[in-house]
Amino acid sequence: MKTKLLITLFISIIATQMSFAHALWIETSSNGSLNKKHTVKVFYGEYAEQAIDPVDKWYSDVKDFDLYLISPSGTKTKLDKKSNIDHFESEFIPSENGTYTLSIVHGAKEPYETMRFEFSSVAFVTVGKGQATSTKAPFHLKPNNSNPKVGNDLEISVLNDGLGQKETEVIIMGPEGWTKTVHSDENGKISFKPLAVGKYIIEASKTEDKAEEWDGKKIEKIWRGSTLAIQVK
Repeated sequence: MKTKLLITLFISIIATQMSFAHALWIETSSNGSLNKKHTVKVFYGEYAEQAIDPVDKWYSDVKDFDLYLISPSGTKTKLDKKSNIDHFESEFIPSENGTYTLSIVHGAKEPYETMRFEFSSVAFVTVGKGQATSTKAPFHLKPNNSNPKVGNDLEISVLNDGLGQKETEVIIMGPEGWTKTVHSDENGKISFKPLAVGKYIIEASKTEDKAEEWDGKKIEKIWRGSTLAIQVK
C-alpha cells in the first residue's frame, strides 16, 4: 500500500513538472507590409528540448485558445485559425502603419489539485515607420530592441498592464537547447547577449495565491507563463 502511494505521488510530481515545462508560443515575422498577407503560427511544447507537441496531444483544452490582433490604432480583432499537425496557423493583412500586437491568454480547463495554469504569448509586428503604440496588456514580455543581432545586448521588459514586474523568473531558451534562467530587475527588465543566430523563446512565469472556483473546482493558486519568440540575426 505504501509503495503504491509513493508511485502515485511520484507520477503526480512528474505531471506537474511537465505542465510547467511546456509552453505556448507565437511565431511570426517581426516586420510586415501594408496590404500584404502576414502569416502567424502558434506552437506548444518544450522548446528547450526542441520538442513540439502534435495538436491532438496538447495539454487539457489549450488548443481552444483565442488569438487576438490589436492594430496600431487600438482596434482588437479575433483571428480565425487553422489546425495543422503540430501547430495552428492564422493570417492578417495590415492596413495601417505602426506596431501590431498578437496576443493569446488561455487558462487551461484542467487544474492540478488546487493550482490552475494560464498560458499566454505575445508577438509584435512592425509595419512601415509608424510609431510604436503602448499596450496595457496582461502579464507579458516586450523586446526593447527591434532588430536583435548576435553579440549585441538584448533587453526585454516583463510587464503587467504597462507596469514593470520586478524579481520575475525568466527562462531564455536559445538554439540547440541552450537555456539560461534570470530574474527581472527593479524596473522589470532583463538583458542578455545572444551568442548564436537563430530563434530564441523567452518565458516569464509567476505563481499567485488566488482562491476561486475554476470549472467547478476550488483553486488556491494560479501559475502564469508568458512567452515571446525572437529571431536573432
